[in-house]
Amino acid sequence: MQLTLIGMSGVGKSHWSKKMEALGYRRYSCDELIADRLGTELGKKGKATLNLAKWMGQPYSEGYQDAEALYLELEKEVITQICEELEHGSQKDKPVVVDTTGSLIYLEETLLKRLRKLTRTVLLNLPVNKQEELFETYIQDPKPVIWNGIYLPCEGEIPQKALSRCYRDLLSFRNKHYTLMSDFQLDYSFHHNLGTTVEDLIELLGSSLRQ
Repeated sequence: MQLTLIGMSGVGKSHWSKKMEALGYRRYSCDELIADRLGTELGKKGKATLNLAKWMGQPYSEGYQDAEALYLELEKEVITQICEELEHGSQKDKPVVVDTTGSLIYLEETLLKRLRKLTRTVLLNLPVNKQEELFETYIQDPKPVIWNGIYLPCEGEIPQKALSRCYRDLLSFRNKHYTLMSDFQLDYSFHHNLGTTVEDLIELLGSSLRQ
């Protein structure tokens, strides 16, 4: 199987893609590939998502818009590279998992269609009642987040309050687009269940995507 995992940053894409990699899947981590392209500009070793989050900052940080634009340009390059390797690589039959960023949906439609032609797109669902929990995780363990104009503070609103309010709007907007581009959706109760194994996940995806 050649799979692309999609969903909001922090929902569990990297967790599952790493487990699949341990079973022999070729894993593409988009955040890691973006961090590689930034190189000395990122200037740090360690967890790619944390370094990227610190580099990008919050939507109210100085330089955020420039960082956001560069990140999206590099994300386009990364997805293009992945598509080219899947189209022309010597290991076409090897199982593949693409660990995407949460901002994948902002790329041009032709590139997204190209990726979807090469892989089956799996959405890791996030129910509304878990949105606040994801926001708290985002604050404690920052991820690079593309706001794309959705961070809109009210007059006199403190940044932290605006961030929390607008984060819910961001999730709502993205979930609609994730759903539209998914071939299959993993229920939150399944992919966040501690008893679910990677073998369970692969078996479910295999049987569902063959139907």
